[in-house]
Amino acid sequence: MKKIASVCLIAAMGLQLTACAGLGGNKDAWIEENTGKIGTTLDCGQFVVNGEVYSFPGDISDWLSSGWHISNNYDNTDTFLLETNVESSEFELFNDEISSQYVSMLAINLEEEPAKIADCSIQCVEVKVSDDKDSVKLLLPGGITYKSTKEDVIAAYGDPVEIEDDGSLYYYYQYTTADDWDINVEIGISDDVVDQVSYYLADSNWGYVGNAQDCIQFVDDALKTSFYGDYANYVEDKFDTEENAQELYESEVQYYAEGLMYYLDVDYELIDPTIAQGYYDLSVKVLAKFKWDTPVVDLPDGASYGSMELTMYPTDFLDIILEDAQAVADEYGPANMTEDEYAENILNAITPWVDEISYKDPVVGTYDIDLDDGVIDSDDWDEIDLILMDLAD
Repeated sequence: MKKIASVCLIAAMGLQLTACAGLGGNKDAWIEENTGKIGTTLDCGQFVVNGEVYSFPGDISDWLSSGWHISNNYDNTDTFLLETNVESSEFELFNDEISSQYVSMLAINLEEEPAKIADCSIQCVEVKVSDDKDSVKLLLPGGITYKSTKEDVIAAYGDPVEIEDDGSLYYYYQYTTADDWDINVEIGISDDVVDQVSYYLADSNWGYVGNAQDCIQFVDDALKTSFYGDYANYVEDKFDTEENAQELYESEVQYYAEGLMYYLDVDYELIDPTIAQGYYDLSVKVLAKFKWDTPVVDLPDGASYGSMELTMYPTDFLDIILEDAQAVADEYGPANMTEDEYAENILNAITPWVDEISYKDPVVGTYDIDLDDGVIDSDDWDEIDLILMDLAD
């Protein structure tokens, strides 16, 4: 079973830019000059940094091509690769012209293969804003800058969906893009003016597992997707797309069908595709018989680590078909049949046994849970597959 990856759990790390004083007599002339470059509402997803318009969501490459470079632990961009559907740790982009200017970011690889940070998307962009003359100039839609008060923010964007006050004041706004990305925007206020702005991809863009009940539901839906092709809840909860969920199910059918043919000494690479399809169709019926109990999850409130106990019931299909399959081989023998004839006769002999399937003694597996790394390890998913398929050693 494919690693869920990710179920990715993203902390808003915040964007750290510093709005800087302009040149000449009117140090704030840059605000008026750049206001018309972007939309007026927060959900336009645009903002201006040092006269350049950036969008969120966006790509790391947009910033690199505009005079920024990757620093600290991702400096070695020639060798480091970020795995697919995984977000990075926090890093900085520094201004090539003014070394004191930087932007904090998290990257996420939304491609199908591992990628360099420079080729990834932005998961979070975080900025500190101030009146320092060498700081970055940041302009948000509606004219919000380091000079804006909390009243200005509310006047521009309306009441926030959430307010957090732990000594510092944070306003949270949310919107959804035309491409159905859920975006969170955090605006920090200190001494009654804006001092921090963060854009980040919301957890709601991906399936979220945050407690024991979520974990139970996730595991059960992942198993139903894999073995029944029943992925409505799995897709609705954004653990994957419908296309990928279908591919997951089809890969399980293929794996079992080829394992079944190998068990019966049928060469699936040589037989006629029509006959092979018969084994795939049969496997669909066998997988539909797979059974397990509702997972029992030990995950304390607020914890990211725990364990899961899963009781599985392997079918006896491989056992009950063996006698009839052996009879075909003994009666005809490979010398008297072509590969296709042998495969077809075996298929005809074992197909009626699907309706006779029962279950072996239950197998109880205990697996670690890590909500920060795909919930269940990929090796554990593989073990669950093999137990339910009765292919485990």
